[in-house]
Amino acid sequence: MTHAVHFQRTDSSDVNDHADSLSRWDQQYEQVSPGRFSGRLEELWLGPIQVFRERTHQAVLQRGVPCPGSLTLAVPVGGRNEGWFCGRRLDAHQAFGLASGGEFELATRGEFDIAAISVERAYLDGYSQRVDGVHFVGALQGNDVLEGGAESNAALRELLLATLATARDNPQALDQEPLRRALTHSLCDALINRFGQPQAAVHPGDITAATRQRVVREARRFMAAHAEEPINVPDLCEAIHVSRRTLQYSFQDVLQMSPVTYLRALRLNGVRRDLRRG
Repeated sequence: MTHAVHFQRTDSSDVNDHADSLSRWDQQYEQVSPGRFSGRLEELWLGPIQVFRERTHQAVLQRGVPCPGSLTLAVPVGGRNEGWFCGRRLDAHQAFGLASGGEFELATRGEFDIAAISVERAYLDGYSQRVDGVHFVGALQGNDVLEGGAESNAALRELLLATLATARDNPQALDQEPLRRALTHSLCDALINRFGQPQAAVHPGDITAATRQRVVREARRFMAAHAEEPINVPDLCEAIHVSRRTLQYSFQDVLQMSPVTYLRALRLNGVRRDLRRG
């Protein structure tokens, strides 16, 4: 699938201009601290995926609604992101999520710096069906501060900042369809991992240890050869001639993770290598 790519960076000295600079969001900003406003927005569209980093340098009250039909996750950059989000205190290291359909309100105290990803829910659901074999059922039903998840927040922040740095400093890299496809998959995986409902545990079957090792070995070989494709579990089972249950249990027993989780990690590591190489 070909994804249109568009990147822009906007520096603003007026809070209203800054509010208008984020594409497809309906927002109103009010500066509530004295002094000259300064803001910067870096924004990348990769097909149905919006990645952006927003920085402001005054206390600001933000109201609005995100892109229609989208799911958004924002993670802090730096350690001074204190404020209030939709009636809840936002600590400096907390992430927050937005499910389109409801208005959000964000009050910042001064320096504020976030990286965020927003994806069309319909696209995310289609991706989940192709890769996981199930509809995407998000745990986030409204706009809220997200508890915990420091490790996943750090991994997502690294991915988002590296993606924006590539779009800014080495945009020709995104002309490569394999990199765009792998990046799209990794970004969708990040949202599914953070917002998706956990899958039911898999119970052991009547499978020998040698069979489990062979299944994992053959599946890993196939995944490595097709890491840039949206592999789904039925296709993988057909390729290595095992049932879904055998595949799932073999991975759980040998690697203590599902085959989908392993594939996501494989893709993410590949994307990181590609972004470093440019």
